[in-house]
Amino acid sequence: MNDFVIGTSAFSDAHVELMKEAGIGWVRQDFPFPFVDRVGGELSTPYRKAREVAQSWGARGLNVMGVTPLPGSGGYKPDDAGRMVLHWHSAFPDWAGALGSDAYLRTYREVCAFLAGDLHGVVQMWQIANELDIELFAGPLNPRQGAGLILHGAQGLKNADPSLMVGPNTAGGGAAYYLYGHLYASPNNHLDYCGVDGYYGSWAAGGPENWAPRIAELFTLTQKPVLVNEWGFASKGEVMNEDELRQNRAGLSACQFRKWPATWDGGHTPEVQAEFVRRVIEGFASQREHLMGMFFYRWEDQERCWQCGSPDCPLEIAWGLVSVDNTPKPAYHAFRDGVRRLMG
Repeated sequence: MNDFVIGTSAFSDAHVELMKEAGIGWVRQDFPFPFVDRVGGELSTPYRKAREVAQSWGARGLNVMGVTPLPGSGGYKPDDAGRMVLHWHSAFPDWAGALGSDAYLRTYREVCAFLAGDLHGVVQMWQIANELDIELFAGPLNPRQGAGLILHGAQGLKNADPSLMVGPNTAGGGAAYYLYGHLYASPNNHLDYCGVDGYYGSWAAGGPENWAPRIAELFTLTQKPVLVNEWGFASKGEVMNEDELRQNRAGLSACQFRKWPATWDGGHTPEVQAEFVRRVIEGFASQREHLMGMFFYRWEDQERCWQCGSPDCPLEIAWGLVSVDNTPKPAYHAFRDGVRRLMG
């Protein structure tokens, strides 16, 4: 696969023609654990539905990057004192093996081999799990166990279909560098790219100017082409004051305050989001020789924050290039025009 990848995450009813007009040719899609009671046994209903969605993307002219099953994921709920507390739930059945055990890793390798075969020709590229450097997705898995899961997943995928492009992604924090060091120093790691997520100006300090040096750094570290699996800037929300930021850094969730820990330029507005997008794509252009592609997060806004479930929490509702009803925002036009220059 030699073409530069331009993609996004989207719901299945997304306006595909608008996506194509913006230069988007790929969709990132999660796949759940596929089996009910044993590897090779009855397929689960959620997996069957996910396969149908992936096939529908292809029928509409889009490529699919699959995300292998997550070990689990978390969300925030208030405790008796009103403090938002992370609750993490495993996505694997008990029969698959104890979390992080050798049996668990063998099951994961076998599951990934099945996915490569069952979705051959439907999914052309894979991201292995998601952001295993942070508790929200890794849960009780430590970084070494997370790296083991990624390596076993990659082995399963590539042994079943060597033509696939596979790799991990990280949230980009301190533990990410342990993962990168462990993964890419491992012999026969089966990894084709170095993936990274980043939300400068929203979840993390910084701005568009951080992307070019980050890509160059990761290419130097791993000697693999870099894929930006997630990037974006939220178009809504206030910013924490100093006291709230101090509490957030001490471990209190941003959903507690329903505010951002960071911002950029004029704040979280549709107009600033558009300018952010324009400048980031300029930075990507400067790193084309090291960059395999990028997936914008995300195509459309959402009605509720998926982390806490509140419609009043801005942290997961206003990332989109388009509104909930697929009406283009200013960022859509900035993205479309930037991609045209990038690919021109």
